[in-house]
Amino acid sequence: MFIDYEKFMNKNIKSSILLFALLTVLSGCAKHYASTKGVDAYGFFSGLWHGMIFHIAACGCFISWVCSLFGAEVLDNVQIIGRPNTGFGYYTGFIIAMLHLRLLG
Repeated sequence: MFIDYEKFMNKNIKSSILLFALLTVLSGCAKHYASTKGVDAYGFFSGLWHGMIFHIAACGCFISWVCSLFGAEVLDNVQIIGRPNTGFGYYTGFIIAMLHLRLLG
């Protein structure tokens, strides 16, 4: 009943690399406006969405920060909070989504 350690580690490494690649690709899902002129502010439902993909955006920000240490501009437009937003409605949706995901996980 011994576990083959090498086989187990190879499976975990492959899974980790695949997860990292998937998070890197999906970190651009949080749409952000380039300009604040003539655009509608993010509301409650956008806050819900951004709260749900918070972990992905956080990974994107971390990757961007690490790359910036080496002078590379990768994922430099990824943000955790969408701006412009409506304030209370947006943040309420954001917090509800994060709490919901926390309670599920």
